[in-house]
Amino acid sequence: MKIVGSIELKTSDFGDSLQFVITQSLGWTEVAFEVILLGGFSFYAWRQSSAVLTICVVLAIVGMMVNGIRGRETLLRVSESGIIARRHSAGWVGKENTIPVGEISSMGWSAGGEGDDGGVYVMRGYSRSWVLPGASEEHGRIVISAIVDRFPAFPASDRTPASLLFGGDSGITTLRLSDR
Repeated sequence: MKIVGSIELKTSDFGDSLQFVITQSLGWTEVAFEVILLGGFSFYAWRQSSAVLTICVVLAIVGMMVNGIRGRETLLRVSESGIIARRHSAGWVGKENTIPVGEISSMGWSAGGEGDDGGVYVMRGYSRSWVLPGASEEHGRIVISAIVDRFPAFPASDRTPASLLFGGDSGITTLRLSDR
């Protein structure tokens, strides 16, 4: 186990499909923070003789154990017919998302922000579906280039216009008022 957590990408080729697995591992600092925080809450619950706080601490410990057993990985399987994304990350229930190729308009990477996870996404109309959340920009480039190399007809280029009103022609306009 490292001092700081890391994100690892594994790529597998199954002939008719590509599979990408991102594994997020916790480091000593994250684990120590959780243990110290839970230890503080359990000490406070013991000092106050509070049953409600004790139940909350027990539930938090059970949640840590469940996350440790399940692992923190996200799977993306891409084929000519579509994408299957399965997420097991810091939650009680995993999420699986199946998207046919006909519904995908583009694919890209984003740093996230404003409530978005960040990572690799596919565009479905005007909404983004996160298929590899938490992927770094480097991992996103590797995944997208592998998909384009393996499936050339896959809609992987991000065709989102710079402006919805003017499309891709929304550059800076200079009025040249200072020339006079």
